[in-house]
Amino acid sequence: MVHITAGDVQQMFADVADAGTYGCFEYQGISVGLHSDQPGLLDWFSRFFGGYFTVTTSDRTDAAVYSSQDPAVFQRLRELATSHGRPRSDVETEYAVDGQHRIVYSREVDEARGEVEENCFVLSAPGRNVLVSSPGTLKVRQKTVKRSLRNLIKLLFMEQGWLPFHSSACTWHDTGICILGAKYAGKTSTLLNLLGQPGAGLVTNDNLFLRDGGTHLEGCGFPNKASLRIGALVAYPQLAEWIGKTTLPFYPQMEAETFRDIVATTPAEEMGRRSEKIVLLSTEIAEQFDVPIVHVTAIELFLVVQFDPSLERSVLTPVTDPQRVKEHLAANSRSLDKEKQDFLQDFFDFDDDTSHAAVDALLEEFASRVTVAELRQNARTNAHSAELVGELTRRIHEHA
Repeated sequence: MVHITAGDVQQMFADVADAGTYGCFEYQGISVGLHSDQPGLLDWFSRFFGGYFTVTTSDRTDAAVYSSQDPAVFQRLRELATSHGRPRSDVETEYAVDGQHRIVYSREVDEARGEVEENCFVLSAPGRNVLVSSPGTLKVRQKTVKRSLRNLIKLLFMEQGWLPFHSSACTWHDTGICILGAKYAGKTSTLLNLLGQPGAGLVTNDNLFLRDGGTHLEGCGFPNKASLRIGALVAYPQLAEWIGKTTLPFYPQMEAETFRDIVATTPAEEMGRRSEKIVLLSTEIAEQFDVPIVHVTAIELFLVVQFDPSLERSVLTPVTDPQRVKEHLAANSRSLDKEKQDFLQDFFDFDDDTSHAAVDALLEEFASRVTVAELRQNARTNAHSAELVGELTRRIHEHA
């Protein structure tokens, strides 16, 4: 086929809508629809976004994703994009149907695994709709559609003034705490340590949105999976017990016997270097620690964590220099230019430059108004970390 019209594109969307299931994911005033012609996909995403998003049947959406597993649809779209399109990047080819509709073909090669992943995306500016056509396995389709949904939701949040940060967050002693740090610094471990304290609440284990709340910084949580190394599990009995008890984990987990064998045969000093992991959803973490999920909270404390294996006691150091505060927060800001499926950004009237400017303005406003502290610690000093942070949060709450 050498020609396609806007009417043909709209018919593709209609065919998926007629053939499958539908759900509208609603959270904090944002609504994103999901149409799928594959049974079970809606239920999978309902669990993944659980604890935060409510799934309704409303057709009033800010954007929508249509997922098609039809191989004929994929072949048709790939032929159009590869035969008549232009290169968009090293792995993408784009074909413009008209000023409102486009087709993007993506082909990525994983040389280490010897795998090739192909996907086609049909973009329709009216309604901010995207059709995802994936010929791969169910697992591949889940990953691709999840990326489309998450990216659209993230962009819709940003349109409302929220700015994304790579950080964990919780509440404790009526204080919102944002946990920052470099990769492998221990953000998730610090979060779990605090969730184990009486009165804590989970905001997010990985993705936090911040915005100017007027008198305070406002933080909004977002669901995400948490990958926990086996060395970290040993420090949290709730999670170690969960491995042996759970019968319906969202992600496949190691056998309880395997976990026990590793713990029994691995010296304590080597446990932290083990690569085995378990993966949990935010809802699973909240359930195991018996804590509520807090959607929105004032963020009054930023903890910048650092793993230091040499310590016998944790060290909590205040950061009072506004420039240093800005550097810590800016280092954990999420950039738009690193996102896959960046063609979804064309639905919106902001870009990476405007996003960076908004982050700079936010940090300029609040750098001297929030409490920031660097926390050096390791698994042996968890109790002391909780003691130090608990005292700091009590002082913040008393002076609020």
